[in-house]
Amino acid sequence: MDLLQYFPDDCQSWISSYIELMGVERLTEYYNKVLIRLYDMQPGESFRVLEKVSPENYDLFMKCVYSCLCAFDLYGIYSYYIEEQGTVILRR
Repeated sequence: MDLLQYFPDDCQSWISSYIELMGVERLTEYYNKVLIRLYDMQPGESFRVLEKVSPENYDLFMKCVYSCLCAFDLYGIYSYYIEEQGTVILRR
């Protein structure tokens, strides 16, 4: 399965449509959970998306991941890798 298809064109363009769909509070809550989960990953740890995320949430999850990685870049955190067509997130 190719989850990279869910990556947005940029870090923010997708947000307004999801705010309309689920509201700013629910979107913020979901995004923050993704952000914290990624941030808390230890070096060498991997996150297997297909095992941990419900299929109906793939789109939202991958968009949040993309935006989180953009935010990490701003702080010089470059230790995350997307592998196996987006199905595995690895922190090195």
